Amino acid sequence: MQGGSGSEEDSGVAACAGLQPRDLLTSAGEALEAFKRHHAPAQAELFLAAERRLSLEYDAGTGRSIINQGETVDAMARVSWDARQGLLTATVGDAGALSLLLERTARQATPGRASPLPELPVQSEPQRVSGPPTLQPERAARQAPLGRASPLPALAARSDSPSVSGPPMLQPERAARRMKHFIDTAVPQGSVVQAALLTQVSTWRALVRASGERRARAEWREELFVRCETPRGAVVDAVAFPEAAEDDAVIAPLRHRLAEAVEALTGPAEPLDRGLPLVLRPAVAAPLAAGLLWLLRGDVAAATPALARAVGRKVFPSVLGVVDDPNHPTATRRVSMDDEGLSTDSLSLVEVGVLRGFLHASDTASRLGAPPNGRGFRIALSPPSPEAVNPFLVPGATAVLPADYTELVARVETFTTMPRPGTVTLVAGGWEVRDGRRVRRVAPVELELPVLETFRALRGVGTDLTFFPTAEGCGTPTLVFPPLLSGARGGQAAS
Repeated sequence: MQGGSGSEEDSGVAACAGLQPRDLLTSAGEALEAFKRHHAPAQAELFLAAERRLSLEYDAGTGRSIINQGETVDAMARVSWDARQGLLTATVGDAGALSLLLERTARQATPGRASPLPELPVQSEPQRVSGPPTLQPERAARQAPLGRASPLPALAARSDSPSVSGPPMLQPERAARRMKHFIDTAVPQGSVVQAALLTQVSTWRALVRASGERRARAEWREELFVRCETPRGAVVDAVAFPEAAEDDAVIAPLRHRLAEAVEALTGPAEPLDRGLPLVLRPAVAAPLAAGLLWLLRGDVAAATPALARAVGRKVFPSVLGVVDDPNHPTATRRVSMDDEGLSTDSLSLVEVGVLRGFLHASDTASRLGAPPNGRGFRIALSPPSPEAVNPFLVPGATAVLPADYTELVARVETFTTMPRPGTVTLVAGGWEVRDGRRVRRVAPVELELPVLETFRALRGVGTDLTFFPTAEGCGTPTLVFPPLLSGARGGQAAS
């Protein structure tokens, strides 16, 4: 890893960790061409990842923030032929190292199921990729794929050389301004900020095939995480800053949720009435929504035959819909293609309770006999696995609440929300509501919720869709359930 914020070279494109994206693409193409000559009929690809990362950490003791920045360039080689396959990842310090990486991958290839590389769709025009709004136009994150524009894809890819942008530049001044604005305006009275962290992650990812095909994309993410202490435990929350958003417009909902949490977790509280319907506000429902999205991954379905066979059946109540939309205006990410070069179109997973499909990388799609749907992402440069982009539970047209219910508005921090696969554990507090009015504070209660069984009991959804970086970017509105607490543990104040 190399520190610093990048440098400018003659090409007008900012280098990352001392390397130019254009040079990396050129070297990758040359390395793959040479590899193909010596290892025919092997399939091979190089996946390149350049990243800039900034973290701004607020020190509550001193009232000051500490900033750290760094840059990395990594590459993954994947080769397969006959019944052998190899996969190897390495940090790249020099563009010429890519040939060595391919040869090392070939030497370490082992017998096994050689997954075919997924076919890339034709893309003839560059696509715009979101970046920080203050970037200059020549540095804006712009996708520049090289598609198969003729029957000779390798020649077409090599002959077309559009401008290649690297990861967008970091914005430390803006990070400092946003942190100060949060500390000055959003910390509720009666709470102590134990930690606040603002991160900027700027990435450029490119896929280069031995056939000559190339895909490249850039992504910018800026998120603010906070941990506040209350009399009944810590509350963790976060927001993402969309492109061109005003600071206060983003921070205001976080301010409101933190104030709600502090009010719910401060002052006299009583055990809840276990016979009342249960209303989970978005901050409490988010881990449950993330648990449902985990079940809708193709690798989970491949390991759960009964779940895989349920596609096309009505598994849930009609009020439930689940969508993954990379272009949702209030979500946390903007991603036009996955790390396998496939388009990330809007994907409906559950419609009026009917299971429509799963999140797929090419490998899981092949295993289940389903078409790939552009959800193959490489976590820490591991092989592509299914991952949602902006998943959310579809909000209702109107909010319908029972007259009397338990309203849980604040989730107390726990070590993990899914200690066992398929079961979400929550500790949450809130209010008892009678005739639409909050009449008394409810002490935090621990809920152990089997995800499938819990969503099969879903009675209603609200209109207040909210996305949460703390729940893997999942979005959810308020969720309404029948009394679910007869088997719950706890019911006492969380320590």
